[in-house]
Amino acid sequence: MNKALFYLTLFLFAFIPLYPKFPLFNIKGTFVAVRIEDFLIALTIGLWISYILINKKLSVVLKDNTNKAILLFFSIGILSLFSALFLTHSITPHIGVLHFLRRVELIFLLPVVVTIFNTKKRLISVLIVLFLTLIVTNLYGLGQQYLDWPVISTTNSEFAKGLILRLTPGARVNSTFAGHYDFAVFLSAAIVFLAALFFALNKFWKMPILILGGLSLFVLILTAARVSFVSIFVGLIFALIFAKKKKYLLLVIVALTLIAVYPSQLRDRFISTITVNLLNTGKRYEGRNVNQQLENKLNIPTLAYKMASRSANFPAFSATAAGVPADIAPGEPVDGTQLGVYRSFQIRLNIEWPRAVRAFLKNPFLGTGYSSIGIATDNDFLRSLGEVGLLGTIAFSLILISIWKKISQGVKSGDKIIRFFSAGSLAAIIVFLVNGLFIDVFEASKVASLFWMILGLNLAVLNLKEE
Repeated sequence: MNKALFYLTLFLFAFIPLYPKFPLFNIKGTFVAVRIEDFLIALTIGLWISYILINKKLSVVLKDNTNKAILLFFSIGILSLFSALFLTHSITPHIGVLHFLRRVELIFLLPVVVTIFNTKKRLISVLIVLFLTLIVTNLYGLGQQYLDWPVISTTNSEFAKGLILRLTPGARVNSTFAGHYDFAVFLSAAIVFLAALFFALNKFWKMPILILGGLSLFVLILTAARVSFVSIFVGLIFALIFAKKKKYLLLVIVALTLIAVYPSQLRDRFISTITVNLLNTGKRYEGRNVNQQLENKLNIPTLAYKMASRSANFPAFSATAAGVPADIAPGEPVDGTQLGVYRSFQIRLNIEWPRAVRAFLKNPFLGTGYSSIGIATDNDFLRSLGEVGLLGTIAFSLILISIWKKISQGVKSGDKIIRFFSAGSLAAIIVFLVNGLFIDVFEASKVASLFWMILGLNLAVLNLKEE
């Protein structure tokens, strides 16, 4: 059973990032679908539990502080569900339960990997798989951008049905991740790992790592994900500090600054963030008639904007004869890039974040339950407070703190691979936390599952060293 679990988990390391988000069957009341990977993860966890019970390792698993924090988090999640169902009446029962189970399946992958990857040969195998997977996702992203390769997206309820789409001009690549933000998070974490491992491996591997890191950075620029680019900036700085390679800090800062100011959609979106969202400047739509001009005073924006993908069933974005977006509301920027940036921030500021705050204030200790504040909040910290309250957020923090403490010991290891891999893991945690300020990164199934699996891999490395 141990060997079967190893091969199944190794398969998941490649299957989860590479297999597009084709829905297996839909759930009533939401456009989030159950997919093949959910059954594969459930099978893996089920086999792992059987393996633990058969080999009488349950007591060992339960003694671990990280596992205790995970069980505490799940317990508070169940209490939050009970409260949401019978006290605040804030969730649809089956959707709330499914949201809870999704978090269970994602986090449970950590102890699975810790238990199964118990030899150096297995560790090498998974590193090779991850290296090849990163190559494939990058190449597929380039294919979408330049060769019109198919796109599977889950950015709205229609696309989430599994439609085969193509990128429109100016749209952002998502590779196999069904969303450019998810793909950008994956790339940002991969880049900081590559930066750390660059110093750990011999000269034969340094050039391939440098090339793959550069390719990943280029593809990330194609996603035009501002927060992920910022997370790379922060993550690489901390990766170099943890790896005790501070002499490269200035080089990294200068290189990333030059990339940020080089003409690209990423640069344009950074500029728009400053000019439109922070300085409130830029040309605004005044309305074509008296009624629209009156609406301008109310500043009621619409939520639809330029579609990121196209297919035979979905026409390209339409505009007026003057080149102004057809769905624009009075008071919104007339420039297409500025309009997207403006709406992205306004939806967060005026709808999603206040909704999470209201949920938290309604029940500060347990929140209003999983799924109670919608599919997205675009701030994982506010989402946690709104759904599971202070208790759930503290329990989740304890998981990360426990993992951080253990991996921090790896940074001090005399083993070169362990030391730099641990530095990359700590930097990856920071990358996820930075992304979590504007993205629900711990609920994004592909990147969240890989996050817990890679941290589990690092903990497994530390266990090997102790043995």
